[in-house]
Amino acid sequence: MENELSIQNLSFNYGKKRILEDIQFQCHNGVTALLGNNGEGKSTLFSILSGLKRTQHGQVLLNGEDLLQAKKFPLHQIGFLPQHFEIFDNVTGYDFLSYIFSTKGLDPAKKKQYLDETIETFQLNDVIHKKFKSYSGGYKRRLGIAQAMLGNPALVLVDEPTTGLDPEQRAAFRNILFNTSRQTMTLISTHIIEDVELFSDKVLILKDKKIRYDGSVDTLIDTAKENLYELELSLEQFLAIQHRITVIEQKCVSGDIIKVKFIANDSSELMQQRATEVSLENAYLYFQKK
Repeated sequence: MENELSIQNLSFNYGKKRILEDIQFQCHNGVTALLGNNGEGKSTLFSILSGLKRTQHGQVLLNGEDLLQAKKFPLHQIGFLPQHFEIFDNVTGYDFLSYIFSTKGLDPAKKKQYLDETIETFQLNDVIHKKFKSYSGGYKRRLGIAQAMLGNPALVLVDEPTTGLDPEQRAAFRNILFNTSRQTMTLISTHIIEDVELFSDKVLILKDKKIRYDGSVDTLIDTAKENLYELELSLEQFLAIQHRITVIEQKCVSGDIIKVKFIANDSSELMQQRATEVSLENAYLYFQKK
């Protein structure tokens, strides 16, 4: 089934402070990355989409149903893994998944089948009957995404998916997440670009309370390529020009030679060579600093 999330004119205030303003975008099946610096309102937006926060400003249409006007929030249609996923220490993973299954109002006759399939998919067999307090960070995140995916919801929200994981755990979790997210809409909020660089169908950038970019990874990178330059300089040369450029990336090439990728703050002799390789992280930093 092809799913659609359509958000129109969404705003949210904490008291008199505006957090989100006139948010508008659409998503379909696949992975959409919501990028933004800390404090830009990504978690607030996810709280609204998951029913944890309410606002009267705007529309959130999930397959045509306005979530902001729903008398009964459709829990079975939405899965949510918050940034800080915790449950009671003495609850086992199996009991927790069983509870979430019932909370979502899923078919009790298929409960065992669904739970067994979910445990296998997310490789939880070794810990599923152990208490949550014994779980490593990686297993906690696996249990978190497993409960979010229960019942094949139309929309899955994952907030900062690899927070607190070491590099090996992050790589394993990313593989699990993206291997199981192709048949639904998966919206991932993060400021860690490598979490989404290889798998995202679409990128949204939240900046200054609004969606400032809505498009493909390739288009974002192509835009940055037209405006980024690079030079190889000695440390002394770099220090002499650093006030004239906005640095996007710098790395040591050899000895005291540095390769600098930058935005030129003036039209000058510094704009000799366009950057030959631009990553999504480079493009994101360009967008933030331009």
